[in-house]
Amino acid sequence: MKIGFSKICINPPYGSPIVGYYEPRFVKGILDNLYVRAVAFDDGENKALIISLDLIELGQKYFDALKDTVNQATGVKKDAIFINCSHTHTGPLVGKDPASDKESDEVYDAYFISCVHDAAIYAIDDLREATIETAEAQAKNISFIRRYRMKDGSVATNPGVNNKNIDYPLGKPNETVKLVKIIRENAEDIFIVNFGTHPDTVGGEYISADYMGYVCSIIENAIHHTQCMFLQAPQGDVNHVNVSPSKGEASISEIDFDGVPRGIKHAEHMGRVIAGAVLSVCSVTEKVKSDKISFKTKTVELPSNQENNRLEEAKTIHILYETGRANELPYKEMALTTAVAEAERIIKLQNGPAAFTFTLSAIRIGDIVFAGIGGEPFTEVGNRICRQSPFEQTILCCLTSSAGTYIPANENYAEGGYEVKSSVVKPGGDDIIVEGMIELLNEL
Repeated sequence: MKIGFSKICINPPYGSPIVGYYEPRFVKGILDNLYVRAVAFDDGENKALIISLDLIELGQKYFDALKDTVNQATGVKKDAIFINCSHTHTGPLVGKDPASDKESDEVYDAYFISCVHDAAIYAIDDLREATIETAEAQAKNISFIRRYRMKDGSVATNPGVNNKNIDYPLGKPNETVKLVKIIRENAEDIFIVNFGTHPDTVGGEYISADYMGYVCSIIENAIHHTQCMFLQAPQGDVNHVNVSPSKGEASISEIDFDGVPRGIKHAEHMGRVIAGAVLSVCSVTEKVKSDKISFKTKTVELPSNQENNRLEEAKTIHILYETGRANELPYKEMALTTAVAEAERIIKLQNGPAAFTFTLSAIRIGDIVFAGIGGEPFTEVGNRICRQSPFEQTILCCLTSSAGTYIPANENYAEGGYEVKSSVVKPGGDDIIVEGMIELLNEL
C-alpha cells in the first residue's frame, strides 16, 4: 500500500461571511489557519482519497462539484473520494447559508475548489510505501450531552451554565478517540484522528479551525516528521459545555450572546486533551492489514419533517426575527435560537419535498473502514453503527460527502429540543441510516 498526504490553507479574505449562527458575522481577522487536507491511498489497482475540510458543512452541489473536479484531475473514482467537513463555526460560507439567505462569494468559492483540486493532486504525488497501525484512547471531561431534561419536565438544549432548573442530561457522550497511524518509508508519518464533539467553542468574527485545528498542530509539534488529519465523528447531541464547570473551566471562556460559553482558550484546552489521548497510545499501536482498497456508496430516502399546520405561526416568528423585533417573541438566548430554527424548517419544507436523499459512503483499506454519513447524527446513532459494523476498526464520520441535517434517534423526537425541532427529517430516519450503513459495510 502506498499512502500520500497534502494540505493547503483555505483562509477566506477579510469581510467574508462567517457561517454557523442565525446572527450575521463577517471576517475581521484570523486566529489560526483553516486547511484542506488530503490522504491518498494506492494498492496498485485502485486509488482512494480521504479529504478533510475546515468548514462547517457543504451543500450537495458542492460535494458533487468537488468530486467531479478531483475525479477529472486524478482519475480517482467518485465513490472512492471521501470528503469530511470539520463543522467549525468560525469558518467561511461556501454556497448558500441554510440559516439565512446569504450567498458566498463566487471568487472565494472558485479558490476553495481549486485548493481541494490541488490538495488531491499533491497527495497522490506524495504516495510512498506505508504500513498502518491503529489504537484507541479516551478524551475525558471535554464532551458533554447538550440536551437536558429540566425539572419542569421540558427539554432544553444548552440551558445555561449553573442553571438550577436542570434535572439530568439526555444521553451519554462517546469519549473514544480513534487513531489511524500511517508509517511511511522515507517520508513523514500521518496520523488520522477521529473524535466527535460539536465544534462551536470559539465564537466571534475571527477565523479558527476550532479544537480540531489544535489537535493537529499539537500532534505535529509533539512528534517530528508527522502530519495530522482530523475526521469529525457523530456529534449531533454533544458539545463542549459543562453546565457545572470548575472555576478553572469557567475561566477559559465567556458567556456569548446565546448564553453559551465560548473562547479560543477553551478550543486549545480541548485540543490538548484529545492530542494528549493520541500521544498516550501512539507508541503502542497495533499493525493492521492494509493490502486492498474497496469502496462503495449507497443512497437512502429519509422522510421529510413537514408541519404545514404550523406555517402561519412559523411565518410570524420569521418576520419578527428578520425585522429586528425578536424582543416581541417570548424567547431569549438558546430558546430563541430554537424557535427561529424550527420556524425556518417549517417554512423551508412548506412545499416539500416528501423525502430527502442521503448518500452513505464507505472506503475499505484492508481491515479498516472509513464510513461516512451526511448531516449530524446523534451519538447513539453512531454507536449503533459501530456496534453492528462487521469491521473491528470502523472510523465513522458525520458531515461526509452528503448534505444533511440533525439525525436524532426515534426516542428523541418526543423529548423535543433545538436539534429535533430544526431537523428536516421525521422520526425513523435514524433506523434507515443505521440499516443502510450496515448493509453497505457488509457489501464491501
